[in-house]
Amino acid sequence: MNCLEKYRSKLITEINRDLGVILESPAEDPVHNFRVGVKRLTALFYFLHEIDPELKAKQLLKPYRVPFKAIGNIRDVHIAVQLIDSLEEIGPQDSKALTRGLESKARQDYRMFRKSIPAGRRLSLRMPTIKSTRISVPAINRQKPVTLTQLLAQILAPGNRLDARQWHKKRILLKRYHHVLDAFCFCPGHALDETELKQIKMLEQLLGDWHDRVVTAELIRSLPGLQNNLGPVMAIMERQDKLLLGAAKIYLNKFALWHQHP
Repeated sequence: MNCLEKYRSKLITEINRDLGVILESPAEDPVHNFRVGVKRLTALFYFLHEIDPELKAKQLLKPYRVPFKAIGNIRDVHIAVQLIDSLEEIGPQDSKALTRGLESKARQDYRMFRKSIPAGRRLSLRMPTIKSTRISVPAINRQKPVTLTQLLAQILAPGNRLDARQWHKKRILLKRYHHVLDAFCFCPGHALDETELKQIKMLEQLLGDWHDRVVTAELIRSLPGLQNNLGPVMAIMERQDKLLLGAAKIYLNKFALWHQHP
């Protein structure tokens, strides 16, 4: 399917370009773009695996798990620094102390990432072409609505008292749903519904902002020598967590109602 191959090829090119930049310096944009690109590629090959279980998506992606995780640790620090800088309620001294600790961790994580790459090895991501999978166009077109319906059912499954783990799972499923839709962006007759896309992006933003606070809280708790000064910061983020999840529940209900009466 040439349109899916165009999408796959574009992803591979962009991921490897960003990876090359990261090998020189862990700049924020390429780190972020690399992570998003790998998640999109993962969603595509998991989708293909559902059509043909002989296509072992997890095994194909396994060689890249270590760099993906290491770069993810750096990305988490970038997010945490941005969030700490945005909290006006925190005094400048506390903000600077947290930022210094986080930036020190980022440098350590980057050194570990570089050490994980064998000397002289050119690190690049490679995945099979769509043509080489021998999955037919009719099979792809049949599986698309099935996959989207299954993902949507899990995303919209009711739950009055979801814990953090369950909300995180919904966030992951929502991203995968979005990425599967995006995979067909070059395919005729597969245009995205702009109304649905707008709701997806709003939910992703709310759940992403919530998860940023979860990640930041975990990170700053791990910083040595700062535990005694974390009370006000944690209280602020806890209040924000509740507001963001409250808004996410409202928009999730709106998303569910739209799918009942699009």
